[in-house]
Amino acid sequence: MKKKILSSLLIIVLILPVTVFAQDLNLNSKQPADPNLKNKMESNIVAKVNEENITSKELAQKASTNQLLMKINQIDQQFLQTLTSTESGKKVLKEYQKQQLDNLINNILLQQKAENVGITLSQKEKEQLYQQQKKRILKNNNLNQEKYLSILKNQGYKNEKEYKQQFLKNPQLKVNKLIEEKVVSNVNVTSSEIKQFYEKNKEQFTKDDKTQPLEKVKPQIEELLKQQKRNKKISQYVKNIREKAEIKKNI
Repeated sequence: MKKKILSSLLIIVLILPVTVFAQDLNLNSKQPADPNLKNKMESNIVAKVNEENITSKELAQKASTNQLLMKINQIDQQFLQTLTSTESGKKVLKEYQKQQLDNLINNILLQQKAENVGITLSQKEKEQLYQQQKKRILKNNNLNQEKYLSILKNQGYKNEKEYKQQFLKNPQLKVNKLIEEKVVSNVNVTSSEIKQFYEKNKEQFTKDDKTQPLEKVKPQIEELLKQQKRNKKISQYVKNIREKAEIKKNI
């Protein structure tokens, strides 16, 4: 278990999500208890991306280190002690923080790019995005409309309209559209690629010594290969943007 947790801290993943409802449930837990520390975090610049500053507070919110440590504590208190009190453990946490800073820099670069190329969302697109988000929330959390509104109210929203307005202000929505239109719009997977993957990985589709036919697993393979291609193109796109950007990191 310890090895699995440690490995997960070292993985860098480019994630381009829309606002996640669960994040709204933990906003207060990301704030430091000491007001002086809060002010210091808000003013301390950890990186600069094309004249745009990233503060310690923004990095803390991105990394969610406190939440991560709390989860580790629930699983293995001894491992938490190792992480927070030994040099090797502190090094892992520091590396995790640096990786999260890089992810934050990538997102800011994509937000800047979306603005520079004039990415906009129509009212119809905004409504579709919100309804998709709401549907996902209701399904994943087994909520009805009444419970949904109750949770919004508990989180300080006057009504659904207020939450919707905040959701639609998220610059990540434009980033998602940028990625879909400018980066991965032409990603396709050929039948030969699917067949080749199937032939090389038949053991993955074998159960009880019986190999599932290609036609049965074809949609699964196609989606996997498509996602791999998407991730590769996104990574290359971000790499190209970073090469042209002015980035200064202070940690």
